[in-house]
Amino acid sequence: MYEIFGNFDSCEEINACAAGLKAEGDMENLKKLAKENGIPEDFAELYMDGTTEELTDWMNAAIGKLDIEGAEYKNNQIPVEPVLDYLRSLCIEEQFARAVRRRTKTIKECMKGIEENCKKIQKDTGKHYVADLVVFHWARDYFLEGQK
Repeated sequence: MYEIFGNFDSCEEINACAAGLKAEGDMENLKKLAKENGIPEDFAELYMDGTTEELTDWMNAAIGKLDIEGAEYKNNQIPVEPVLDYLRSLCIEEQFARAVRRRTKTIKECMKGIEENCKKIQKDTGKHYVADLVVFHWARDYFLEGQK
C-alpha cells in the first residue's frame, strides 16, 4: 500500500503527480499511481488522452483511499465493510472527503479506535456490544477529528 508514490494528503497532490507523469508520457506509471490510490484505470486512460483535465477529484480520491486501506484491513472481530460503506456515503461532502484523504488518518487506526470503544463498553457493562449507528459515528468522528 502506497509503496511506489507514497500516501498523498489530497487530490491536488495526486493530480500534481499525475500531471508530471502525463507530461512525460508515462502511461505505465500513471496507471500505477491510479491503482495505488484506488482510482479506476479508466480514469488514468481518460486523463492521459485528454478527455478529462484531472486524474481524480476529492470524492474519488477519498473513496479510493477507503477502498485501498479497507482491502488491507484484517480483523475477524469487527467487520470493516459496513463501516467503509458508511464512510463512502459521506464522501459526497467535500469537507469529509478531504478529511479522509489526509495522510495522518487511516482505516487501520479508525477501526482500532472502534474496537477499543467496543471493548470498553463490553468491560463496563458486561454486555457484548453489537455495532449500530454509534459505531459509524465513531468512524466519522475519527476522520473529522482535528478539522477546522
